[in-house]
Order: sequence, then structure tokens, then C-alpha cells
Amino acid sequence: MICRVLKYGFFGSLALSLSTGAHAETPSSSPTLYARVIVESAAMRSGPGPGFRQIGLASRGDVFEVIQRATEGYWFQVRRQDGTVAWIMGDAVYNHEVGEGEATGGRLWPRLFAPPPIPDATVEIAITFGVLGGGGFMAIRPTVMLRPEFGFEATAGASVSRAGRLLLGGAGGVVNIFPDSPVVPYVVVGGGVAVSDPNADTFLLESGSVAMLYGGGGLRFGFRYRLTLRIEARAYAFFEPNRYSAQEEFSGGLTVFF
Repeated sequence: MICRVLKYGFFGSLALSLSTGAHAETPSSSPTLYARVIVESAAMRSGPGPGFRQIGLASRGDVFEVIQRATEGYWFQVRRQDGTVAWIMGDAVYNHEVGEGEATGGRLWPRLFAPPPIPDATVEIAITFGVLGGGGFMAIRPTVMLRPEFGFEATAGASVSRAGRLLLGGAGGVVNIFPDSPVVPYVVVGGGVAVSDPNADTFLLESGSVAMLYGGGGLRFGFRYRLTLRIEARAYAFFEPNRYSAQEEFSGGLTVFF
């Protein structure tokens, strides 16, 4: 059997078999086209042209699966690590074909996990649920990302327990460690005000507002399509005249980036 392989443009290959009385074998997996960034950095845009909005930045050595080439201009639509798509200039990349097994190595990690979009984000909003000092707890935490490694966070939370109700409001800093990793550790520290409404038979905190400080940290787990899970633990100190009390928060939830 004699086989002749013809390549069409950048996408795929077509095998034509010339044989007498025999059928050609179909390969188990067809090659996939990938683009490797060969410049120091390249803008990733929402459309095939420099006039479209920039939605990310690719660095030298980054590799993306190619979906299609633009009908006009030398632009490629590629799939990012988080599963979303973007366009990149063809002059900034080198195209090559690999099989599916070569691209993923047969591992679950690149199929499921992806770095959270922290480097491209300006705002993060987290909604978490858990416990604080033995009572149920909920918090909303918007963060302004000043840099991928650092942000300014605000906290609005509420806790309800047998001891009473507690409202929290504060602000502080967030330091992200390895922001380009699928698992991003972070630490937080800050302060604010807590408003206590205790039950009649408890003396945990007096009724009214008190100053508070907090510190802790957690982990963000990034998944494909910009889905991010966040778990964390924080320690609080509530300051009253002549004394202070401490409580711990353990919570988790989802976070989104804009």
C-alpha cells in the first residue's frame, strides 16, 4: 500500500491512500494545531484586529490550541488555559501540530484546572459561607486588584448564633502568592468595625460597636472557563474597654473576576 499525505494550509492533514483491494487505516487521533508565542509578549484581543479590546497578555513560551484563522489579516483564534477564547497576531506565534496525547500528556490537570484570571482582572468579588465563632457566617468581599500580586479588599459579613448577631465591616490588603498558578495561596490582613447584638443570656460581646482586627489566608482553586473556588480561614480580635475577645472564621465559596 502506498500512502501520500497532503497538508492543507495550517489545519490538519489529509491522507490519500492508493491501494489495490485494501482499505486505508484511520489514525486513532488526528493532530491538533497549536501556537507557541515566540515574542516577549503579545496582546490577546476579543476580535481579529488591533482595534478590538485587549483581554489578556501572552508571554514567550505560552502555548495555545488554535481554533481558526481569521478570514482577513494574519490573526488566529486560540483557546486559553481557562477554556475561553481570544485572538492573537500570527506574527507573534509559531504554529505546530501535535496529537491530543502529546498536548495533555493524558493528565487530568490541564483538562480540569486552569490559572484563575488574576493577571487580567481589575476586580474580584467573592461570596463565602461558613462559621464564625460557632455561628453561621456569610460574607461578600470585593477586591480591587492593584497588581496580580496585591489587592485592596473590603469585607461585609454577618454571623448569627445562639449568642446573638454580629455584623462586620472592614478593609485590608490581599497578597497573592503565585498568581499564575492553578492553585493560588493568599494572605489577608485588615481591620474595621463590628456591631454586636447579643442575646440577653450571653456576655460574649457587649451590645454596640467595637473595633476589630483580622488576619488569615486561604487558597483559590482555578478551573476552566473562569470558575474559581475559594477557601479560607481568618482570626479576629474584637476590642472592648479593658478587654478583647477572639473568634475564628472558616469559610468557602465562589469568586468571579472582572
